[in-house]
Amino acid sequence: MKVPVTMLRVGIAVFALSGGILTASADVPDPTRIAAAKTPADHEAIAKAYEEEAASLEKLAERHKDLGQTYGQPGGKPWQAGQAKHCDSIATELAAAAKNERALAAEHRKMAKGAEK
Repeated sequence: MKVPVTMLRVGIAVFALSGGILTASADVPDPTRIAAAKTPADHEAIAKAYEEEAASLEKLAERHKDLGQTYGQPGGKPWQAGQAKHCDSIATELAAAAKNERALAAEHRKMAKGAEK
């Protein structure tokens, strides 16, 4: 059975993040913590966790970008071009995920301003 490339990439990313191969933060808020957030401090803590996760994802994106450049050096083996493309794709996806984490942090900072004091 042939697995679509996108599903394979997502699977690899999920495996890597869950297995500790990539060192993303374990402090991402769970749904219970988010649902229970009522005070400005609650929302600020959630925002901080999302910011930390974004920073971790940005580091991983940069690492994959560097790997893509390394694999993409002229004179490499034929398989290296595919690996460079893979690393560039992962870097793009991780950067997008970091951007989304920062957006979530911004939303929780807005909620902190409007929360009960």
